[in-house]
Order: sequence, then C-alpha cells, then structure tokens
Amino acid sequence: YCFTAKKWSVSKGCYYSIALDQDDAKRAKASSSMPESYVGKVRSDRKAQEYTLYDDGASFDGKDKGGKSELRCELLHVNFSNSLRNRNPGAMTVVVPEVDSEGGMVPARPKDAAGQLNERLKRGDLGGLMELKNREPKWNPTSNMYQLDFHGRATLASCKNIQLHPKHGEQADVSFLMGKVEENKFNVDFKAPFSALQAFAFALIVFDNSSGSF
Repeated sequence: YCFTAKKWSVSKGCYYSIALDQDDAKRAKASSSMPESYVGKVRSDRKAQEYTLYDDGASFDGKDKGGKSELRCELLHVNFSNSLRNRNPGAMTVVVPEVDSEGGMVPARPKDAAGQLNERLKRGDLGGLMELKNREPKWNPTSNMYQLDFHGRATLASCKNIQLHPKHGEQADVSFLMGKVEENKFNVDFKAPFSALQAFAFALIVFDNSSGSF
C-alpha cells in the first residue's frame, strides 16, 4: 500500500485528497472529476477538531460527486476535545466501522445528515461501530513531560506519539500506534479494525491537528 495526499483549504475548513499517485492527489479536487487512483478524502471543520474520512463515493446531498456514482462510506471520524498543540495530551474520540466475521468492513453509508458518523456519535448510536480513545500517558516530573511506553516504536518525544485502544476494552489492546523515531519520521503500526487507508488518514489527522508542534 502506498498513499499520497494533498491538502486543500476551503471555506469551512480544509480537506486532504488521498490517492495512489502523487500527481493524481494534486488534481483530486471536489469540484473536478476524480482520477482513477483517487481513493478518498479527509475533511475537517474550521477549528480542526472534527475530522471525517470518506471513500471515493458521492455524498448523499450531491455536493461531492466523488469518483463513483454510489453513495460514499464514512470510514473514520475523529473528535478532538483538546488539541494536540496544547500542553496536556490531546483527548480524542475515534469511531471506525466494525469488521465482520469474514474480515470485511461493516459499511457506514449515510443517506442523510442524521446518519453521518459525527451525528451518530453525538446520539450514542454506535451500532456496527467501534469507539476508540487514546491511551493516557503519565506525567514524568523528571523529564517534565507526559510519557507512555511504546516498546521501542517511539524513540523521540512528540505530541504526535499516540496509541489508540477500544474505549471499553483493555488499554494494552492497541489498535493504532504512531511513534516518532527521527526528525520527520514516524512508525505507524495498526491492526483491525483499521485498514491501511484508515491508518494513513488518521496519521494525516494527527499531523494536521498538531500543526506547528514538534
């Protein structure tokens, strides 16, 4: 799997077009026809606190045509209650579709605004979805920072070092891990319910939310 993304600024926030080809990502604007390698996009609100990942389908309201005529699936939603740019760890809620017994994603394909992941999260309507949260680090007064054991997958301190686990499960059951190892270089590990696209998109979201931080 190899993804590339291009950031676009719009009136209500920003979005990243994601493609399998770097040049296609630069051309994949919502107002134009989508290239063949386009696979989806991440969209944020103006405050960069809510993000949603969509596949390459069309929106239910017809505003985004996507690359296909069928309704798009929402693959990931992230709500930050505390920005990663702040001193304290960024508290967040992450929602992804569950994986069925055959290893396929349970589709979340909203037909109206009420069916969108952000609205379902607000109502607590999480059937077919998994809710995750970031594993909480502990304050180390010696180093004067929050710390969490990454088992060697993070060797440098960064507000982008994150581990996600099921909200109602064991903290040690990590589904996504992102850890800094060099300047501008991070490890990203993931397992179900995350796909490679969802993991890539979540890493993009972390970088966008923490823009300007180390």
